[in-house]
Amino acid sequence: MSYPHAPSFLLRSGILGCLLCGTSLAQAQESLELGSTVVTASAAEQTLREAPASITVIDAEEIARRPVLDLADLLGRVEGVTLSRSGNTVPGVQLRGFGQAYTLILIDGRRVNSTSNAFRGNDYDTGWIAPELIERIEVVRGPMSSLYGSDAIGGVINIITKKASPTWRGNFSATTITQQDRDAGDAWKTSASLSGPLVPERLLLKLSAAADRRQADHEVNGSGQDGLPANRNNSTNGELTWFVDEANELSLNVDSSRRNHYDFVLRREAYALTHKGEYGFGSSEFSLQADETLNLDGSISGENNPNEANTYIAQGRLALPLWQTNLRLGGEWKREELDDATNLAGLPGSSTYGQDPSTSVDTSALFVDYDLPLLPDLRLTLGNRYDRHENFGGHNSPRAYLVWQHGEHLTIKSGWAKAFRAPTLLQNSPNWGSASCGSQTDGCYIIGSQDLEPETSKSKEISLLLEYPGWGGSLTVYRNDLRNMIDIQSRTRDVSLAPSYGNFIGFLNDGRPVFAYQNLDKVRTQGAELSLHKDFGSDWRTRLNYSYLDARNLSDSSPTPMIYRPRHSANLSIDWDASDRLEVSTSARYTGTQLTSVTARSQVRKEAYTLFDLGLRYRLSDDVTLGTGLLNAFDRKVDRDVTADFNEERRRIYASLSVSF
Repeated sequence: MSYPHAPSFLLRSGILGCLLCGTSLAQAQESLELGSTVVTASAAEQTLREAPASITVIDAEEIARRPVLDLADLLGRVEGVTLSRSGNTVPGVQLRGFGQAYTLILIDGRRVNSTSNAFRGNDYDTGWIAPELIERIEVVRGPMSSLYGSDAIGGVINIITKKASPTWRGNFSATTITQQDRDAGDAWKTSASLSGPLVPERLLLKLSAAADRRQADHEVNGSGQDGLPANRNNSTNGELTWFVDEANELSLNVDSSRRNHYDFVLRREAYALTHKGEYGFGSSEFSLQADETLNLDGSISGENNPNEANTYIAQGRLALPLWQTNLRLGGEWKREELDDATNLAGLPGSSTYGQDPSTSVDTSALFVDYDLPLLPDLRLTLGNRYDRHENFGGHNSPRAYLVWQHGEHLTIKSGWAKAFRAPTLLQNSPNWGSASCGSQTDGCYIIGSQDLEPETSKSKEISLLLEYPGWGGSLTVYRNDLRNMIDIQSRTRDVSLAPSYGNFIGFLNDGRPVFAYQNLDKVRTQGAELSLHKDFGSDWRTRLNYSYLDARNLSDSSPTPMIYRPRHSANLSIDWDASDRLEVSTSARYTGTQLTSVTARSQVRKEAYTLFDLGLRYRLSDDVTLGTGLLNAFDRKVDRDVTADFNEERRRIYASLSVSF
């Protein structure tokens, strides 16, 4: 069965919804209710309607309705989000056509970034925290560098965990996922949490632990490519919060995680000490953070080449309400370190090979965000962040954003932003290098470059939001222009063709061609995002979103489409509260035609497809909930036909249990 066009998807999905007469899968109501509170767009609490950005919120209820092993599965259902692939492991998240390296991922406002440890495809950062421990996820589409700096050139995903309880509370959750195809790998996950007061109203403790497993596939792919590999992940988290007095709060957070993807293991230890203050003149927040990530295996199959990355951050923010305006000031200092005896050794065979296996960089920043009324229903947000980079000097990232709330139902937003992104430690180091092109012996070799320029972007968007009792929606149109995009896709093992590449450096002693990271002159992404929701009485609801994306490399005389950026994608869901205890759900996810490989000689195209899920939850009591359902209910087969692609899993049945106490 094939669904090559978006109109066909919408028609078939609508028919399915009618036939089911109210079965449903809920996307978070909170993601569409304009009165919901968010914090990521301005580092202060605002409603979705007021926030100077395009934001979707996924709440805990939506997460609980699906057996989510990794948040990428859930984020791929948000408008403006597509999924990249990285050799058949967990997919990466792309916002408006920008790859995962351009998306800043936060956990409770703290940065998560393991790019330097896993440069071949960082599919780890959406899974450091168990989904059951999350209160909500705020997805900000579009550059937020004016607040968050270089990493946020494409957008921000802020994962906000559940707060400690003022009374002792706990939860245990478990899910199993069984494959219909017995050659495919089954999966399970479990989590437990406990929180409460050590000293009533003064000292609160929050503890949690989680584990998930997915067995490796056997022979499940008729194209000759391997199936999905085994994944094994564990995490523990602890937080101690001290309410010093009515104005001051101090918290200590400790995270420990171990993620094994395809027998490449990353272990992460993170610590944060945070002070929050509420005063007569305003509020403040200051934090010290330390993050150590160990790659225990390296990035080459069959070899053991460990590395270690450390990040240290000190940051502070001050919010000052001034008459009818809001002024937010802040600063940040960050140090990044990498120790990699294999990949930071220099060129094999050179006289300096292996002498200096470490590198580091310091950055500092000051930012300001000013929110002021122009008219009673029209507000302007102006912001700028000045980043001082050790290797690339100073850069400004300004933005301007208008929000017009016309009456109770209509909101129009429009914004412009400029952002910059410095090369990573690996990309900028002349000592960094790695085997590539599919072989350690007769492939090619890629290296970092000190000739790289920082990437810069300009973006603009305009949004229309409507909210009426029982229905509403939004439409956003945007364009991003990225200059000096850092790229290493241009490479080949063909020794006769290699010298014709612009980033060709020479040959190693063993004859392998060497290629350096390079800047592409211009990349453009533009598109539209549509979301609609409708409530039919109090019992059932429907949600629809659709994304159009045009992502192209404009550096050459002939524009080239970018891979894994489907032009059309859409999601449909319908919810039915069959009774006070029973919820039934269905959803459809459409992925349009996309390219999986683009070279000067050929293009590999993957046809469009649609996947349907069915599920239900039953509350045995206020504290016990059972769930079951079918994933890929119609057993749609979507196999990869190139190594870097991804298999969509076939039909699976899941069962879940959640117990609160």
